[in-house]
Amino acid sequence: MDFNIQDGRTIVTTAMTVIPNPILDRTTDEREGILELDGDETAIKLVVIQVDGRDLVKDVEYELMPGKLIVKACALTGGKGVVRTVVEIVPEDNTQLSGLYKSGSMYCSQCEAMGFRRITYYPDRPDNMAIFDSVRIEADKESYPILLGNGNLLESGAITPSSDTPPTTERHYAIWQDPYPKPSYLFCIVAGKLSSITSSYTTASGLPVELAIFSEPENVSKLDYAMDSLKRSMKWDEDKFGLEYDLGIYNIVAVDDFNMGAMENKGLNVFNTAYVLADPATATDGDYERVEAVIGHEYFHNWTGNRV
Repeated sequence: MDFNIQDGRTIVTTAMTVIPNPILDRTTDEREGILELDGDETAIKLVVIQVDGRDLVKDVEYELMPGKLIVKACALTGGKGVVRTVVEIVPEDNTQLSGLYKSGSMYCSQCEAMGFRRITYYPDRPDNMAIFDSVRIEADKESYPILLGNGNLLESGAITPSSDTPPTTERHYAIWQDPYPKPSYLFCIVAGKLSSITSSYTTASGLPVELAIFSEPENVSKLDYAMDSLKRSMKWDEDKFGLEYDLGIYNIVAVDDFNMGAMENKGLNVFNTAYVLADPATATDGDYERVEAVIGHEYFHNWTGNRV
């Protein structure tokens, strides 16, 4: 996937490798060879659809319906192919806080339960698990210096402008990879001007894990207890169940405008600030207990929930 974030619109490019469902009866199923993708047309605008590099013909090879994009059997060879879509979304206008939206000066996504279909066309069901092997995020570097995604960071850097189009602002990118299959409701990206605290954890088998908790700059002094809680949760899962964390990075982001208490996105948990911040000068025992409980709850989803 590729997210090109610009003021007032974001272009999302998706390339999916699709194969037939092996459990369907291919002799009697009336959906034989048809690819049905979920999409909320009130949030996304289809710009391009291709299969194996070829533009599809509307109403002949694909059809747009309320909530659906249907790729017809004639567009796929034996039900297989690389389906590429380009859509336009406007996170700034997304007041549902479902899909990709803007919270203050930060872009953030929330895909549970059906938010991913407000980002792009996709089989947006929890039983459909796929590997997101490349998620590229591009944005203005000054306004959005932090670019986060699921999994491990593969690459980041500055965008080199072409000689005939001098840039008005400096842009940069980051590419993330999650090597584990997941349903689309666990997908997440974040882009913003954030501060953070960092630490590290070494699993029982010796795997080093980089830990970071991000927030608005004015809240960074309230993150220490959340970091301590995260480390205790990782150790407890190892000691109690023998379950070690399986990526090299674990990130948490605190967001003011978040429609849930917290979300267990793989390797990139997003929290409402009420459940991650604890000011040592004013926090009560109940505040500390709440932070530790929610931090642990979302971390334990890594093995107990996310894989189901």
